Amino acid sequence: MKTLIFIMLVACVASAAYGALVCGTDYCEKNPCIQPPLVCPKNTEHRARHAGKCACCPACVTLLGEGATCKIYSKELGETPSAVCKEPLKCIKRVCTKLV
Repeated sequence: MKTLIFIMLVACVASAAYGALVCGTDYCEKNPCIQPPLVCPKNTEHRARHAGKCACCPACVTLLGEGATCKIYSKELGETPSAVCKEPLKCIKRVCTKLV
């Protein structure tokens, strides 16, 4: 069991380090997104840095309410959600949940 926990810890640290190596702190400044301005439809929110590699590009994001199904994404791996939990909700166990 201790070995499994150690392996999981090492994997988490390696994943965080990989993200910093891929995106770094100034990736978006060095690789600006070239995209026309977005006009977001109703019930969505404009986010300046949300899409593309390392989340450098703008996107329209659907806001999910309490109890909605959600997913946690990794921008370092190029994953960007088209829908996120509306503030102050958090995605916990794949459900938008209000923290107490």
